[in-house]
Amino acid sequence: MTAWMLLFSVYTFSATQEQLAQQQLQQNVDAVLSVVRDKSLNEPQRISQIERYADQYLDYERISALAVGLPWRQFTAQQRRDFSAAFKNMIVRIYAHSALMGASNATVKVLPKVVNQGNNKLETFTEVVSGSNKHYTVGYQMYYLDGVFKIYNFRVNGTSLVTVYRSQFDQLIQQQGIDATIAQLRDRGLGKIQTKK
Repeated sequence: MTAWMLLFSVYTFSATQEQLAQQQLQQNVDAVLSVVRDKSLNEPQRISQIERYADQYLDYERISALAVGLPWRQFTAQQRRDFSAAFKNMIVRIYAHSALMGASNATVKVLPKVVNQGNNKLETFTEVVSGSNKHYTVGYQMYYLDGVFKIYNFRVNGTSLVTVYRSQFDQLIQQQGIDATIAQLRDRGLGKIQTKK
C-alpha cells in the first residue's frame, strides 16, 4: 500500500511540474508577444524589455557551458562570467532582432506536449507559424529551481542552439585561445550583430 501511495505521489508531482512548465511557457510567450507588438515602443526599447524579461528565465551560464562544451572546464571563474555576458548579448541581439521581431506577424501556440527528462528537467514546445506560413517547432529545455523553470537550451525543428555554436567555439578556442574568443564574441554581440539587418 505504501509503495502504491509513493508511486502516486511521484506521478502527481511530475504531472504538476509539467502543468507548471506549460503555464510558465504560456506566460512567457504572451509577455514577449505583448512587447513585440507594442507599437508605442521602438526596436531598441523592445529589445531592452525582452532582455529584462528573459533574464528571469534563461540560465545564460548554463547555456554558455553547453555551447562551449569540454573546454569550459579550462575557463577561470572570471572567463566564465565574461563569456556568459558576451554570449548573452549576442543571443539577445540576434534573436530579439530577427526571430522575436518577426513574431509580430506570426502566430505562436503552446503545444500540449511535455517531455519529462528526469532530474527536474523538462522540454516544452511551441509551434510558430510565420507570416509567410512557414511552420517551426521550438523546444525549450528547462529545469526546475526555486519555483521557476530555467531555460538552458532551445531547439528549432530539432536543431539545438548550443550544438550549433559548439563547433564554432571549439575551433576559435583552439586557434585563438579563451581570452581572444571572448573578445571576438563580445565584438560580434555588441558591434557587428547589432548593426546586422
